[in-house]
Amino acid sequence: MKNFDRESLDSIENEVDRLTRLVSDLLLMAQAEAGKLPLLLVSVEIDDLLFTVFEEMKVLSGGKHDIRVENIEPAIVTADRDRLKQVFLNLGSNAINYTPEGGRISLSLSVHADWVAVVVSDEGRGIPKDEIGRLFERFYRGEKSRTRDSESVGFGLGLPIAYWIVRNHGGRIDVETEEGGGTTFTVW
Repeated sequence: MKNFDRESLDSIENEVDRLTRLVSDLLLMAQAEAGKLPLLLVSVEIDDLLFTVFEEMKVLSGGKHDIRVENIEPAIVTADRDRLKQVFLNLGSNAINYTPEGGRISLSLSVHADWVAVVVSDEGRGIPKDEIGRLFERFYRGEKSRTRDSESVGFGLGLPIAYWIVRNHGGRIDVETEEGGGTTFTVW
């Protein structure tokens, strides 16, 4: 009986955490769309930020993926550090969720004239071509069968939030994908 109570409490706690994330994401989207989500623009060493994201991705993966940092060039940008971290963690956690165990996920950073390109690439199942145009729509989650398990499926708000953050920094997100061959997101 005691185990059943512990399992019930754990299940309830997980659901409360999930709903808290949903409410937080919905509030963030509402504030963003209403123009009431200011960005705190400061000088950000984006290379250091990516190393922080890399360490957090290793924890999220639980050692189930080959997560690598490749070709990180030093770069300083004027940005909201916390919001950029949110973008990169979202892309990284998506890569973890859609990449089979043992698959490689890589982060890279390169400088191109006045632009910085941050690349999150995975060896996941890829995204069907007919879904690419909908990736940044609110609540769009794509084909559920692409995730490793049903618990890792989100609410379809992470990419729209990432898109808003990047767009309001004057940047863009590019997507390259091949079904069965992985996906690469490049944040400019």
